Amino acid sequence: MDIIKVWISTILIGAFIVNVIELILPSGNLKPYVNLVLSFMFIFIIITPISNFFSKDIPLEDKILQKYSDFQYKYHQSAATLNNVNLKEIETNYFNYLKETLNIKLKDHGYEVDNIEIKDNEVKNLTIREIKFKENSNNESNEEIKLKENESYKEAFKSKESPNEDNLKNELNQIFKISVEKIKIN
Repeated sequence: MDIIKVWISTILIGAFIVNVIELILPSGNLKPYVNLVLSFMFIFIIITPISNFFSKDIPLEDKILQKYSDFQYKYHQSAATLNNVNLKEIETNYFNYLKETLNIKLKDHGYEVDNIEIKDNEVKNLTIREIKFKENSNNESNEEIKLKENESYKEAFKSKESPNEDNLKNELNQIFKISVEKIKIN
């Protein structure tokens, strides 16, 4: 019952204010526009209590805040998911790029990457193995040429240009900033 009393008193006060403004306002070109605005205000005064009655005892401000917080929560969840996906893609690309560049560098010395472990953008373990040349193909006749067992293919790569294992570890340390202790050569 109190709601109806408040609503009727609000309508009467609104009607009184609209009439006072119309009496004070001089007649001119702007009077129809002012009447339009006052009419909208009066309609708003009438409709607001009705909308509050059907709003299930939740104020409009609370509904807006609730919708805003739901939207913000969903936005942060999707941003976090997107960030995780991007982070995984970056880590995968970094891993592939590092492995490829290491293989290019090591191929010159007769080695290749056997295993690499990366955690938190840092190489935790790097295992290198020696490339074994068991066969070679001839482009003209496509015949397979096998190395003789007596011939040591390792000696072919131990020229002055190829560093020994310690020098290779130091070189990888300088270029890729991988700790020497984490590099294992098989």
